[in-house]
Amino acid sequence: MDHPWQDDRRHFAAMDAQNRLNEEMAESDRAEAKKGGGFGYLLFIGAVIFFKPFVEYCIDLYNTLAGYAHNLATAFGF
Repeated sequence: MDHPWQDDRRHFAAMDAQNRLNEEMAESDRAEAKKGGGFGYLLFIGAVIFFKPFVEYCIDLYNTLAGYAHNLATAFGF
């Protein structure tokens, strides 16, 4: 007995069904994106602008503390 997917009709029917589902999902995604995609983008940009200085300060603080720890380890011979 052959595997069911060896039947070309079943294979092409399944591929056609998957293509239709993909097209429907893409169409609904496009409709959702048209509704209010700009607000989410602006909110993300605002968050990046707001948090970037804080994150840079934390990175500088970490580098400073890591440098102090490294210098202390060097001073004590570790």
